[in-house]
Amino acid sequence: MRSCIAAGAVALSLLQGAAASAGAWQRKLSIMADMGLLPDGSPMDPAAFESALKFAKIGVAGGPPPPNDTIYPEYVELPLDNFAEDGDYAEEGTFFNRYWVSQSAYKPGGPVFLYDVGEGNAQPNALFRLQNVTSFFKQIVDKYNGIGIVWEHRYYGNSTPGPIDVNTPPEVFKWLTTEQSLADIEKFAKQFKRKNISTALTPDKTPWVMIGGSYPAMRAAFMRDKYPDTIFAGFASSAPTQASVDMSFYFEPVWQGMNAYGFGNCSTDIKAAIQYMDKVMEKPAAAIKLKEQFLGHGAGNNSNPTFADALTSFVNTWQGYGVDGGKQGVRSFCDWISTDPASNKTSPASGWAPTKGANFTVGRWSTFPPFVDMVNGYLESNCSKTTSEGVDCDLNKKFTDPASISWTWQYCTQWGYFQAANEGPHQLVSRYNSLAHQKDICHRQWPTAPRSLLPEWPTTHRTNAHFGGWDLRPSNLYWSGGEFDPWRTLSPLSGESFGPHPNAFTQPPKCGEEQDESEIFGFVLQKAEHCFDFRTTGVLSPDGGRSRGYFTAALDEWLKCFKPKKGGD
Repeated sequence: MRSCIAAGAVALSLLQGAAASAGAWQRKLSIMADMGLLPDGSPMDPAAFESALKFAKIGVAGGPPPPNDTIYPEYVELPLDNFAEDGDYAEEGTFFNRYWVSQSAYKPGGPVFLYDVGEGNAQPNALFRLQNVTSFFKQIVDKYNGIGIVWEHRYYGNSTPGPIDVNTPPEVFKWLTTEQSLADIEKFAKQFKRKNISTALTPDKTPWVMIGGSYPAMRAAFMRDKYPDTIFAGFASSAPTQASVDMSFYFEPVWQGMNAYGFGNCSTDIKAAIQYMDKVMEKPAAAIKLKEQFLGHGAGNNSNPTFADALTSFVNTWQGYGVDGGKQGVRSFCDWISTDPASNKTSPASGWAPTKGANFTVGRWSTFPPFVDMVNGYLESNCSKTTSEGVDCDLNKKFTDPASISWTWQYCTQWGYFQAANEGPHQLVSRYNSLAHQKDICHRQWPTAPRSLLPEWPTTHRTNAHFGGWDLRPSNLYWSGGEFDPWRTLSPLSGESFGPHPNAFTQPPKCGEEQDESEIFGFVLQKAEHCFDFRTTGVLSPDGGRSRGYFTAALDEWLKCFKPKKGGD
């Protein structure tokens, strides 16, 4: 169980300073879920962890896995502006980008695998990806006798031009774009080498394979499309490549999943409670009382939209855990609000509203034991229902977590993804959590930013025109998504009515063979949420191994057609 203890320590480091926008907070939880951990850092299923450990000990190819090497963080100096005219980078300067390398499995001719961490500090899980026997990334690096690289995105962790904090002026973020971050990988790859390996490891001589989930999955697809001479093949798990200001449909897979997993009564209870509270908040005095009922002293000073933000915290574990997630998970929440403590009976399929009234569920929700702590962690507040001393129940603060600040800049400028109210028959979010409120969060963070840097609304049309949105189909790329993954809604594999609905197939296409917009080499995992094919322990999908197998079957064939370019070393 030493690995469990180490992973738990990593989980605690992930939670230090945790906060912020829904995306950043959910990302932290998803990383912990990938490592087989609950939000509190404990193993989800110790028995399953031990089973995965025994499987991994025999090695992916049937033999024992190679011993781990000693890995230290390394840095490469890169220009802040990769697109400076005439290649003159002096005016804007440079920064140092952090990465980690494992070469314990390498044999001459093996590929270079790059795992992109994306919108977060890469340090807490870098060694897990490269050394832990339950890590899919390590398993695939070992299988192909490759070199494994964990890459940190510019403006995250230690890969920043300077300190990122609440006082960092907006001008500093001028070079935080997806375009610049992709060019970083291209420049890094062209100069990559190892002192004790004589084989040329640059992409012209060795195939590079990029693997990522979520935003990093988008980047794997974009790299294969924009820099095909750098990234030879890729695995894009849960990649929402279509930028969209409105992402109220984020909650549709949550509703569908809750019903599929047997929590339809709970989803009905939530809808009734939300619509009831929205009516209550129309009257200022009643709104104050409601907010204090949920969050205690001082909560009534918050606006209806910021309180609506707090109410969405029950769903933050969904993408990483589905209904599971320990004490803060949807299962625990539903068990609480759907149970009548007087009779110990659970609500029927129609919920409690028809018999007890929606206010009954509101009362249960407001007393859910972890709720205040969930809100405090999510919104960096200091609410309390047990004391008024030292309490600052302000739900409208700027984000202070560096990763949250950087990701907020990215989605507010380029990607949108505003998880606003999903009003309608499957409503789970208060109508006060509007698109306008989500936009205000962007400008709350940088109130003095000029529109030339921080637009009024994210420039999603420009983003999609540049990157291709969900019509993107580069060759040598495998796509996957989870049946109930909220981010699949903006993936080429989207199941929403407004999605592209290409014909998905799993027979590997030929090397270099692109698909048109009507087809895609990809697979939707049943009973899965976000990036579930990247995990071998914890909350699993029955299709996780199948999805990984589709990728490796394709990679087996694609690698055969790699031809080193002539010239050079």
